[in-house]
Amino acid sequence: MAPETGEHSGGYRVVLTADRSSMAGYRSLFGGMVSASMTTMLPEGVMKSLLAPSVGRNGDRAAWAPLGLRRVESALLRDGYDPGEVAVVRPEDLESAVGRDTRIIGLASGDPLGIGMNSTTMEGLMGGRIYVGEWFRRLAEKVQGLKQRAPDAVTVVGGPGAPEFADNPEMRRELGIDYVVTGPCEGNVAELFAGMEKGRSDAAVLHGLDGRAAAVPPVQGGVTSGAVEVSRGCGLGCDFCSLRDTPMQHLPADTIVGDARTNVRSGARSISLISEDVFRYGSEGRKARPEALLSLLRQLRREVDVGLIQTDHANIASVAQFSADQLREFYRLMAGTGGGQVWVNLGVETAAGELLAENGGKPKMGGCDPDEWGEFCLRQVRRLSEAGIFPLVSLVVGLPGERPEDVKRTRKWVQRLRDQKVAVFPLFYAPYDAGASGFGLDDMTDEHWRLFKQCYRLNFRWVPGLCRDHQARGGVPLWRRLAVQVGAVCSSLGWRTYFDWKRGGNI
Repeated sequence: MAPETGEHSGGYRVVLTADRSSMAGYRSLFGGMVSASMTTMLPEGVMKSLLAPSVGRNGDRAAWAPLGLRRVESALLRDGYDPGEVAVVRPEDLESAVGRDTRIIGLASGDPLGIGMNSTTMEGLMGGRIYVGEWFRRLAEKVQGLKQRAPDAVTVVGGPGAPEFADNPEMRRELGIDYVVTGPCEGNVAELFAGMEKGRSDAAVLHGLDGRAAAVPPVQGGVTSGAVEVSRGCGLGCDFCSLRDTPMQHLPADTIVGDARTNVRSGARSISLISEDVFRYGSEGRKARPEALLSLLRQLRREVDVGLIQTDHANIASVAQFSADQLREFYRLMAGTGGGQVWVNLGVETAAGELLAENGGKPKMGGCDPDEWGEFCLRQVRRLSEAGIFPLVSLVVGLPGERPEDVKRTRKWVQRLRDQKVAVFPLFYAPYDAGASGFGLDDMTDEHWRLFKQCYRLNFRWVPGLCRDHQARGGVPLWRRLAVQVGAVCSSLGWRTYFDWKRGGNI
């Protein structure tokens, strides 16, 4: 067994960490999203001081860490590892945690190679390299150097971005990665690690076993952005999604409430409910159960002393299954007594329903005829706005088979939202399947540029206020909030100039 501190030559048996972009001191989920969109065109000093500040420490362990690392930590402790053997540490503290007794160095990242839709879009528009990928590469190179003092250690990569290495042995060799574990792995991570330690794992790419959601171990420490998992998987079958074939499972309310309490005890002033479709919580298949979600939120409000409750993804077809009163109740429970802005990320993808259906998206339409998809989405976005909820709509440009009239149709759809409090973020199509062609800056037509302009006209109007609200409610220091707001003004002016330069005209 390792001593209680890693600050010695022996080190911890298992060291878990993540790149700076995944393990930063975000006070809101939206703040993390903004940080994940930045490239090296933004000076690193500004990035670290304003958007991705370092997390605190409890001794030599990270006070906050990504949800996936916390689940792995909990599973290892549950399945036989001693608390003194496992440490979740900040990337800047690796030197004091790794030593001759270290056997496993686990790294997590959301997009380690910078090939996801958000990363490729922002690199194309802004230039530079996405910080998510840049910081992961630096972390992996740092670990390669540290392994000189830990000759028996192996490097394992997991997290949402792990599949990027599954079919890329060249990159694994370049970055010194010995093993890749894909998918949730609470069900077998202790077994996998034991095999790696004893040299019994012949395959470089291993698959996690998450088991039943009801058996997911509770987190042991603070989670980045106050993240609390409520469900996992999706299973709607969209060709451009990595979770297309993974059925949705829901965590029990007691596990969710317990994880929320752990976050609040760790200092979180807001929590973030993580799901691929929060409105499907408690559902069976694609049929939503509004009362199940509202009951969960009521229990959270009764049992956890927290301000704003945030969330991330929602599906249009699930929103449609909530009445106007249920949407208003959702907003009230999420916002809490302090009010504030509650947002949800809606994957509209395109207003051209036929194009979406051709790319495997018909299941997410919830029975809506492809010809009616644009109108259906418009109604749901407006219903959310009327309930006080701020819709953040995502689009995918360059889907296979996209026609000029599809882009024009989507642009006109966005234009009809000009009087709504809504933001729209178009992203370049990035294929999930290896070897398939994606969409890039050189593929942009005049109509694509007009679409981007239309979207960012809305974003410039509403996003700074959302950012300001969530930073204040999350407890971000005043000096940092003011600096970010100044930066937001400068950034919006820069983007306006950029769009005007690319194709002319006022935005």
